[in-house]
Amino acid sequence: MRSLFRCSFLILLMAAAAPAANNEELWRQAAEYYDAGQYRPAIENYQRLLERQFDNAQLYYNLGNAYFKAGELGHAIWSFRKALRLDPGFKQARTNLEYARSFNTDQVSIERRGFILDIWDFLSGLLSSNGYLIILSLAWWVAAALVIYKLIRLESPSWLYYLLIVPLVIIIFASASAVRRVNDDRLTRWGVILRESADIREGPGVEFNRLEVGHEGLEFKILSDRENSYLIELGNGLKGWVDKEAVLEI
Repeated sequence: MRSLFRCSFLILLMAAAAPAANNEELWRQAAEYYDAGQYRPAIENYQRLLERQFDNAQLYYNLGNAYFKAGELGHAIWSFRKALRLDPGFKQARTNLEYARSFNTDQVSIERRGFILDIWDFLSGLLSSNGYLIILSLAWWVAAALVIYKLIRLESPSWLYYLLIVPLVIIIFASASAVRRVNDDRLTRWGVILRESADIREGPGVEFNRLEVGHEGLEFKILSDRENSYLIELGNGLKGWVDKEAVLEI
């Protein structure tokens, strides 16, 4: 009986290890295909890994590079943005995303909001919501420790009040940044055009007037959807409807 149990345990262990080994093989083959300039097979391998729920920032980054080399700009931008959603601090993914965006025909001008707000946009986009929550937690404990110390030592130095300002400012900043990241990453829907071109119309159908023509790689917010169309908003504030088949939701 004990021998039978050991045999069954080994079979289960091998069965569990097999998918992991297979994933590693797919990853290795994808890298080899990419190095050999065979980008389509590399893409297919990375997609198979995604189908197995083997998704992480590095995988999307590699997939984005393969898509870009294959000339699929829309898919490349989608992949880099997925990588940054999982790891906002992934500098190489952000660099490659900006480089891919430079090939987009539609250079939508975004209205500048001012120096202070631009700094806020930069700082609040450095980490994920979880990263800001960790900072918030640490700052809260530091503030609590300072308050407890003040209560215990009634004759503590006056500079302690000024020192308390630092964690309080960090708490406010981290809270606001976490809310923004949750809104951008989880509550706001984003999309990118995959076709060479797609009409942006006044309403959800070809019978409506065309407002603009979007090209492959154009990114936007998705406000709502109806049947076969998305209501979108561009970075310059223009709103219109675009065919769902031309869009990949990020």
